[in-house]
Amino acid sequence: MLHRRGINAICVDAPIANTQSGREAETLLAEAETYISREQPDAIVVGLSSPGQGGIDEAFLKMANCPTFLLQDFWGESNPFFNAYPDVFLVLDSAAAELTQQKYAAECVIIGSSRHADYRTMEINAIRNRARAKLCIDAGPVIGWFGQSLHHLSGYEEVIENWVETVETLNAKPTVLYKPHPRENNLQRKRTIEVMSRVSDNVRFLEGWPVEDSLLACDCVCSIMSNCLYDGAYLNFYSETPLLSPVSVLTSESLMSNLNSKIAFDALPYTRLGLATTVLSKETLADNLEFALSNEGIERAWFSAKRNLVPPDTAATDALAFIREFVARKSNVIHPIFI
Repeated sequence: MLHRRGINAICVDAPIANTQSGREAETLLAEAETYISREQPDAIVVGLSSPGQGGIDEAFLKMANCPTFLLQDFWGESNPFFNAYPDVFLVLDSAAAELTQQKYAAECVIIGSSRHADYRTMEINAIRNRARAKLCIDAGPVIGWFGQSLHHLSGYEEVIENWVETVETLNAKPTVLYKPHPRENNLQRKRTIEVMSRVSDNVRFLEGWPVEDSLLACDCVCSIMSNCLYDGAYLNFYSETPLLSPVSVLTSESLMSNLNSKIAFDALPYTRLGLATTVLSKETLADNLEFALSNEGIERAWFSAKRNLVPPDTAATDALAFIREFVARKSNVIHPIFI
């Protein structure tokens, strides 16, 4: 994506760390220090690794010797894996700013969701038609599970099991898709398929599919808290007609307890704004999925996205303008170098 836009990017091949000490953590920090020393950036902009894990983003924050900015793509999210925080959070909207400031008392700048600006020119209906033709789906509802790299957390498989068991009981009898997360390794993908196959022989595996194609194949998009739910909301935002229903499924108490220490689910705007349905109980899962697959449910999610999402068209330029001004103000640098 960066090369396509003429940006000379360096691909960092670094491990994921599950603890702050050990070989993986040491390798990450050494890699970050090497790049910072070599490139001498005036500003560092990072994203986020999965909750409870450390990646190169968190390592850059730890080793930084210049202003740092965290580009949030989820409300109130941060990952201080190495106990390091950015100077400024670049956030989605006022709700994200409020959640972030409650947790970190940090400076926040609202820019919108920069990664969704390209959706404006996407041929949504054509992509959906091609995706469904590729899967030989002629009619009937389609529901998808979008995996996450959370297999190391207690309760993750329980949620998948709850979900697929419930889907098998639905009156709608949907086609079932599984789209793995890019950071789910082969063993984790195989494990997910095994869990699903114990209950259903009707699961299609979307290995190597672009995320937007996978989302658009679905009438209902399900995950625990994956950003694909937000992607689905923005696809609704740009669609001329009702498109899909995003559903956040968190039916394991142990997983809920673990993730709540990192993300305040009860405070997320998903449900309040109607962008997605949040299901916290297996007992209510079937009714919520039936509604999400209905025309009424899809239309409600579509209307909510149209009404509540911030247009992302200028998010990237707004972010860069703020960073340049911030760096210039702090260090008299006129044309900053970014990592």
